[in-house]
Amino acid sequence: MIYSLKYMAPAIAAGAFLSFGTPVFAADYYAGKTITVQVPSGSGGSYHAYCQMLQRNISKHIPGHPNVVIQNLPGGGGAKSASFMYNVAPKNGTIIAMIAPGNITVPLVRKVKFDATKFEWLGSPAARPNHVWFWHTSGINSIDDLMTREVPIATSGFGSSSSVLPRLINLSLGTKMQLIYGYRGGGLMNLAVEKGEVLGRATFSSAFTAARPTWLPKKLVHPVISMGPRDPDPLFKNVPHLQDLLKPGTLHRKMYDVIAINLEVGQGFYVAPGTPKNLVNDLEKSFAAMMAEASFKDQVIKRGLEYSPVSAAEIRRKIAAGFKAAEPEVITELKKLFEKNKKS
Repeated sequence: MIYSLKYMAPAIAAGAFLSFGTPVFAADYYAGKTITVQVPSGSGGSYHAYCQMLQRNISKHIPGHPNVVIQNLPGGGGAKSASFMYNVAPKNGTIIAMIAPGNITVPLVRKVKFDATKFEWLGSPAARPNHVWFWHTSGINSIDDLMTREVPIATSGFGSSSSVLPRLINLSLGTKMQLIYGYRGGGLMNLAVEKGEVLGRATFSSAFTAARPTWLPKKLVHPVISMGPRDPDPLFKNVPHLQDLLKPGTLHRKMYDVIAINLEVGQGFYVAPGTPKNLVNDLEKSFAAMMAEASFKDQVIKRGLEYSPVSAAEIRRKIAAGFKAAEPEVITELKKLFEKNKKS
């Protein structure tokens, strides 16, 4: 894997600056610098939209008011971005990435080149409910319909939420969703649904309200099952929630509870592990100030995105509690789930 050398020069410079023991004060440190907001997917989807919100609003809250640009690094359902941030990204606070939901718990069940528990979390603008949606002409209107025939749905990488959650539904409920991998971002998945390449996809409602604003009002897609945080929208009042369909204490319910960590964290932003704590603290405070600003909330909602902030402290707590609850037998079964479907 080859990464641009443009990321290495800032890292070397920062390392030289910090190695002399000189205190880093954000006002001096970030003045004249450029921060890159890294999107873990292609453009055209809600992941890109959330990163744009950060790009356009974070600078005024960071002392020194750095320039902020955006960059897409799709691949592996977000794993390529997470691996870059863990192994290659400069540890100097100049690259802020968003985690692709699903990647937090992937290291429990697959060998990957990152550990999300070690990322330096800044916060999340939204912990979003997730649903499996189908095109209005698909003939799929209920969970029962998913049990009668194989149904192709779009997904990105093997570790993404658009992949992990449908596989768990297949295992626990006996549905027959056929996952079609390789779509780089929500925009391409929406296009695949629209063109009839697939019949649906697992995603958030803002994947449509932000990128396909006419789809929900015109009822071109409809939800069949929900996961993650409960959605208060009346649209989902009669949509069954996966957690309610799985008996507490059962293996499948425990598997869901582990995977659901990703949805409870949501669109979490972070910097590379090893970033100096004073820089992390400054960025965390700046991120919190941005999320608390009324104009930021208004921009997010106007864009058709969910706004349900999660603080950095809450993210750390949710991840710690979730990993602690991941019992050995649950991890063993999750690994089997991944291995079984990887071969199919």
